[in-house]
Amino acid sequence: MNGASSLSIASPANNKSAYYVSTNGSDDNPGTSSKPWKTINHAVNEDIVKAGDTILVQPGTYTELITLGKSGNSESGHITLKANGNVTLRDPDPINGGFREGVIQSAGKGYWDIEGFRIENTSWAGISLRDANNMIVQNNHTYQTGASGIIVMPETYYGGGEAEITSKNIKVLNNTVERANWRWQGNGDENGTQEALSIWGVDGFEVANNTLKEGKREGIDAKTGSRNGSIHGNTVTGQALVSGKPGGYHGGPAIYLDGNRADMFNIDVYDNVVFNNTADGIVIADEVRSQGDVSDIRVYNNVVYGNGIQGVNGGQGIAVGSNVSDVEIVNNTVAKNVQAIVIDGTDNLGGYKTRDILVRNNIFTDSKYRNGSIEDVDNLTIDHNLFSDKFEKLYDGGSGLGNLKASDNTKIGSVGFVSLDGNNFHLTSGSKAIDIGSPGIGQYAQIDKDGKPRNQGAGVDIGAYEY
Repeated sequence: MNGASSLSIASPANNKSAYYVSTNGSDDNPGTSSKPWKTINHAVNEDIVKAGDTILVQPGTYTELITLGKSGNSESGHITLKANGNVTLRDPDPINGGFREGVIQSAGKGYWDIEGFRIENTSWAGISLRDANNMIVQNNHTYQTGASGIIVMPETYYGGGEAEITSKNIKVLNNTVERANWRWQGNGDENGTQEALSIWGVDGFEVANNTLKEGKREGIDAKTGSRNGSIHGNTVTGQALVSGKPGGYHGGPAIYLDGNRADMFNIDVYDNVVFNNTADGIVIADEVRSQGDVSDIRVYNNVVYGNGIQGVNGGQGIAVGSNVSDVEIVNNTVAKNVQAIVIDGTDNLGGYKTRDILVRNNIFTDSKYRNGSIEDVDNLTIDHNLFSDKFEKLYDGGSGLGNLKASDNTKIGSVGFVSLDGNNFHLTSGSKAIDIGSPGIGQYAQIDKDGKPRNQGAGVDIGAYEY
């Protein structure tokens, strides 16, 4: 497998000019610091703003829809739209806006850097970029959005296949997405569609160091053919709040890779902390079996704990579903979920059988219901993992297991975490996870979640942290 290469999005070579927006300005002004414009939407569409320029929005509250009407370029760089202090953006109609709309939105535009805004109480999305390219969305805080806090998606085409891959080279960095999908009440409700942070039909993406909390539906979702990207360093908690409630649903992963209508491949999911979500932790699956498959995925150095409600949903720590192949699940710490690991290709429904899965050097412990289950998968290697001894089986094994290679898995009573109750999953000196892992891990996993090189002692440690 080839690791997802880091994205290269050109930064502005120079800021040719800086323009200003202020609540006490006028759109008849020239946009200078002493004579600023009044509305952000006017600024982003003003003819004099060129590639490489910066629009600085002065502190205050702005109630408007902002539609980016131009693009930067690779030669002169991004156009930067930046909050120059505490800036709050609000939807002028938080009830009636519909599908695709965002308080900051664009269609067919590229080379923008959107930075530092608080966006709240929206009818649909906070930021909606459609058919976008070379965009950076960073250091924003979306709060109580009707649908996604941040979404990248197609503008008009939803028919599946390669034609639905309509965006490229997108970075979503250091944002807080809070109370996304807040209008959504349950199945059949058209409000609050999509997920808290949605990457839909994007070739080349990085979703890094974001914080997601209190979302009604799924958390981070890369879907419908999104490829050549990474999801790393994020903290995801409190997602799928509607799960298990009357009129709600029973799913909703905190981090979800879903091929859906187009092929998804070459994605790294690493260094994330996924905890106390109502439903599942990290799930890799394909919801539309005849159109899009999922392959070449690496999941490593994640800490996944406290997810799911027993008797309400599966509460899977890490799961692999149908029509998925070439997945490596390596050196994760998965604890205190309803169940730790599930690999199940049962519902392929005309697709292909899940195959070529590696599960190595993971801690799967202290689950509430069972360690996990494996069914309908070919060419599964599961070795050098730690499982709780509170259950009779390492994992439940069903039918349809072809070429299962299971070895060197250990049942233990206690891993030897610094504090299981305090959710500090670093290892103590007496931990049974030390030095017993397999060295057969990809170059991508040679550094632990803290950035420490592995193999500090006599061997590789098991789990996200090297002692």
